[in-house]
Amino acid sequence: MALSKIQAESMNLADTYAFSGTVSGTSVAGSGAFMARIEGNNEWRSLAGDNVIPFNNVSTGDSFDTDGVFNTSTYKFVAPATGVYTFWYVIYTADADTANAFTFFKNTAKINANGLGCNFSYWNGSNNDHIQSSSVIINLSSGDTMGVSPTQTSDYYTGLSQWGGCRLA
Repeated sequence: MALSKIQAESMNLADTYAFSGTVSGTSVAGSGAFMARIEGNNEWRSLAGDNVIPFNNVSTGDSFDTDGVFNTSTYKFVAPATGVYTFWYVIYTADADTANAFTFFKNTAKINANGLGCNFSYWNGSNNDHIQSSSVIINLSSGDTMGVSPTQTSDYYTGLSQWGGCRLA
């Protein structure tokens, strides 16, 4: 039945309708999924606040980049399309540092999701090794970037730290 006929007449939902053609604009092209880690020696590093953690490996082991959306030179995800995305990180931290804090960056700004500050994970008072993890669901426009950064000088172990994400809708 032609759409013009449905619009011109009342539609009886008990009737059987046959439609033909293509429905467009309903699918998401690609998932924009990735999981990145740090290539090289497993070692402790320290990074000053507001610097992007150098996750530069999306091609070995279980690391991947389904749609070429992770830039291994800037260490940032680049949104391929406007939509809702989710991201996570797991950072093995402490070494000799008693205060470590990490966050997500959207473009060049820290995400302030809780209204109390920009730390998505924070530990203070002990230099015992531990894992900090966090996740976020966020709206992005095409071309927006996401990265992970300490909010203050923090230690991390390269061999046990990773982050990733994907497009939800």
